[in-house]
Amino acid sequence: MKNFIISFLLLFPLGLSAQKLQPDVEFSGNKILILTAKKGALKATGKVTSGDLVSVGCDQGACYFEIQYKDRSVRQIVGDDISILNLYEYDFGADGDNEIVAVNEFKGTSFLYVCAYSRGIIQELFKKEIKNNKVLISKNYIEYFPSGGPDSVWNFYKGQFWTMTPYKN
Repeated sequence: MKNFIISFLLLFPLGLSAQKLQPDVEFSGNKILILTAKKGALKATGKVTSGDLVSVGCDQGACYFEIQYKDRSVRQIVGDDISILNLYEYDFGADGDNEIVAVNEFKGTSFLYVCAYSRGIIQELFKKEIKNNKVLISKNYIEYFPSGGPDSVWNFYKGQFWTMTPYKN
């Protein structure tokens, strides 16, 4: 019994350190990192390729990224709180329009947001809790690999994401 307790105390911290804290989000093709914000440093700023300034903040229980366009600003909410927020630009559909991809990690779970942005207008196209699982982002689809379950694929077609559901006879 004593050996069991000693081995448990030695191996338990290894199991905790082996757990992933952030999701495994991979991009196929070129992505542009706009900014990375952490809980202690939410004053991170960056620029999208159009030159508009991007910042991050939290206000009244909601966290967001904000884009300054000419004399106004537009916000997109990305959750209740932030541990680590990564914002990227990525061209879905290879049409020359970069969409904004936000990965917000907070307390062991993560959310993936994809938003279209143009001339001061943000439109949320996709939102999914991805926990800490693997996600592959490609030009025409997002593939999600949950642990122990079947994967899901969302296809990007004509500016929207669609999921394919198998049909059984």
